[in-house]
Amino acid sequence: MSQGIDSRIRLLLIENAAKIILYYQKNQVSLRNAMKIFSIIWEDGNQENYSQVHQLVFETVRFQNIINRLIHLYVQKRINFKIPVYIRNLLKVITYILISDTYKKDSEWIQSCKQIIDKIKHPQLTNLLENLISNLLKWDRDSYLQLIQNKEERLGVEFAHPTWLVRDYINFYGLETTKQIIKAGNLNLPLYLRLNLLHYDKSEILERLSSEEVEFKEDPDLDDVIRVISWKIPIPRINSFKKNFYYVQNKGSALVSHIIDPRPHELILDACAAPGGKTTHLASLQQDSGRIIAIDNNIRRMKELKKKIELFDLKSIDPVISDLRIHPNFSFRFDKILIDAPCSGSGTFSSRPDSKWRVDRHQTKWLSDLQYTLLSNVSTVLKDDSNSFIVYSTCSLHPLENEHVIHRFLQNFPNFELKPQKIIVGVSSPQFPLGQRLFPHITQTDGFSIFKLGWKV
Repeated sequence: MSQGIDSRIRLLLIENAAKIILYYQKNQVSLRNAMKIFSIIWEDGNQENYSQVHQLVFETVRFQNIINRLIHLYVQKRINFKIPVYIRNLLKVITYILISDTYKKDSEWIQSCKQIIDKIKHPQLTNLLENLISNLLKWDRDSYLQLIQNKEERLGVEFAHPTWLVRDYINFYGLETTKQIIKAGNLNLPLYLRLNLLHYDKSEILERLSSEEVEFKEDPDLDDVIRVISWKIPIPRINSFKKNFYYVQNKGSALVSHIIDPRPHELILDACAAPGGKTTHLASLQQDSGRIIAIDNNIRRMKELKKKIELFDLKSIDPVISDLRIHPNFSFRFDKILIDAPCSGSGTFSSRPDSKWRVDRHQTKWLSDLQYTLLSNVSTVLKDDSNSFIVYSTCSLHPLENEHVIHRFLQNFPNFELKPQKIIVGVSSPQFPLGQRLFPHITQTDGFSIFKLGWKV
């Protein structure tokens, strides 16, 4: 871990990780945006250093529940004042390093943690911070977990998930599947690329990637998706990426567009379109020869969608800023509708660990009501045709945002029913066999739930 990184750089890594986490907290942005906005620039432009600070930031936030518990146990409960926020974030990063299998056996990282503690000049904390390191160096995870009596809480701490979510998962999926889900939420999933087959031949793209020393594997289910195995230079820095030979998109996300199966000249509504990954994919699958009304109410994200439209030189997409919580008023009806609903993102905790700490059961219930409203409203503009249908998808694994929404919709719209899907990659929904769910631990993709709804025959 320490090879090629001198002590000065290690100290900067820890300090900058704490600053990025502070920025993320204060400005309520995602960790991804905090990394971008903070724009850490290393003197030597070393990509390894950037990767190291990225890991420190993301993994510290990923395991923040157990980290916060340890800081409370060894420091906070022994004082009668709040630890200053920046110091607390330094302690979080240090705690992660000292309990992480990646770092804790590396004497140089341990020494850097001690140096950081020595730099903190706080008369009421000095001894406690020294004791924190001493306690963490001899801390045993298994012994600590055995002290937690509540089963759901213990699993949440062990696998870094909120207790309420663990409880809900157990109630719906059972204990063993829940363990698999939350364990997978901490793993690094494969990187997927969706190929730009509208403008390039597949063979041309694959040859180009090979020439840039990118090792990949073609996907067995989706013809325009590949799984990246390894790379010499990070994907965003190579020429084929800059020339739009492909788009970085998870396989689960790409699958949704294939289930829509857009055909030339069809009129399609993308009801929650921004930032545009699925929208541009639909246009590509349609050979840019139909018409896609892409609606979203988020102005900032719609700007991203418009950039993607220009980037991929697409003519068939009409971006519209509108709020579909209000009943839509179109003078025409759609052949197909995609509603990739706003959700908790519980299927994407692997790549977005911050999101699991920003949602609770109350917010999930609120999202469920929003999802039902959006689905209900767009269903009224579906063409009255046996070949017309709606695809409802979320990157959530929570039943409140999926089965609950579908059950409620089918009860109130009895003319609709679930339909078979063109491609099956995941497993059947426990409640609705025609729905499919992609579990990260099974499919090696982000978690997705997908349902296809059409007129009852």
